[in-house]
Amino acid sequence: MFKKFQQQIFLVISLGLALFIVESIIKYYIILNKIPRQGFYFFSGLLQIDFFTNPNIAFGLPLPQTLIIILVIFILICLSFFWYLSLFQQKIGQLIALSLIILGSLSNLLDRLIFGYVIDYINIFIWPVFNLADAMIVTGIIIYLILNFKK
Repeated sequence: MFKKFQQQIFLVISLGLALFIVESIIKYYIILNKIPRQGFYFFSGLLQIDFFTNPNIAFGLPLPQTLIIILVIFILICLSFFWYLSLFQQKIGQLIALSLIILGSLSNLLDRLIFGYVIDYINIFIWPVFNLADAMIVTGIIIYLILNFKK
């Protein structure tokens, strides 16, 4: 039983880190202007890959940069504590959810620390521009909510 849990933990961490690395590679390509200035479209203009800087928090809500960084670091510390508790309680679903949230938040935090803004690049015509890290955070939150509403 414990061996299976160890394998699951290894898989969760590996997949989470793989998404984190893919996110970093995409941002690196965007920063080096490897995409056309106007971006490029998929699916007849429904989805665009573009370079967009976001100095604000979710949905463009403005806050001072220092406050955002302090808030994100505090949230990451709290989430890491809950991740650690979930590890000892062997709650694989919560570990998946928290791993996605932590790694997505860490990716965006690194953007803020390095560039002073978050690099967003996925533009869907009905939604604010976002990135893979944002998608990881939202997916993790949805998984966490589903797991807790099942109780």
